[in-house]
Amino acid sequence: MARLRDTEAVSPGMLAILGFALAVLFVPLLVIVLLSFNTSPYGTLPFHFTGRWYGALFANSDLLGPTWLSLRLSFAVAASAAVFGTTAAIWLNRRAGRLSALAFKSVLISAITVPWLILGLAMLLVMNAIGLGRSLFSIYLGLLATTLPYVVFIVAARLEAIDLDLEHAARSLGAGPVATFLRITTPLALPAIVSGTLISFIVSFNNFLIQYFLAPFGVETLPLKIYTLIRVGYLPDLNALATLIVGATFLVILLLHRLGLRNAGLPAGDAS
Repeated sequence: MARLRDTEAVSPGMLAILGFALAVLFVPLLVIVLLSFNTSPYGTLPFHFTGRWYGALFANSDLLGPTWLSLRLSFAVAASAAVFGTTAAIWLNRRAGRLSALAFKSVLISAITVPWLILGLAMLLVMNAIGLGRSLFSIYLGLLATTLPYVVFIVAARLEAIDLDLEHAARSLGAGPVATFLRITTPLALPAIVSGTLISFIVSFNNFLIQYFLAPFGVETLPLKIYTLIRVGYLPDLNALATLIVGATFLVILLLHRLGLRNAGLPAGDAS
């Protein structure tokens, strides 16, 4: 009955707006996928199926180098965000006082809410002031600063839901702090840690503005390479690479969905 009332409360106008918003989001992605299998190198009709752009992508494309660089950089940022973010979440949930927790949350929220354009410019000024300048390490630090809050908030929310009696029971049975953390806290918080790590990876991989401000001369990540190609010319193998990225993103979303259901105590695949 509750579902019926919720369905009746949705007006046709709201459904039309929702459909239009979804079309704006997903129709361009569908077009890119179709163009990646089209014979025409200029994205024009008629449509004739081919898979040669995928062969060209892996044979002699200039996109693979920036892609591998972005993947390595994003993996490093995501792994660091998982370690530092989990540690900060434990401190925030278990050790921090009220004022220190409020101040720390305010700093993290500002890193999320302040536009990346402002953050990128501010980070460039700071990196120049401390002598790092534009470098891969500067990009790493900038991306880590922008992704760390996601891990902290996700893991901290999961820690709030963990019964402290489980940790107290482990300690009363002789387990030390490290053993309690590894054998009790970590398994219970693991879905949140993995979810935050995956989100950090996605944000790092797609964050054009931070990379644009902090990248040294001659170093191109994938977002910077795509920006250059859009300015100087269009290559059809870019559609093939975009299709692969879209597919990988959907796989990550499915994984996050399953982890989210498990984190909520529901069996994966049964959200009803």
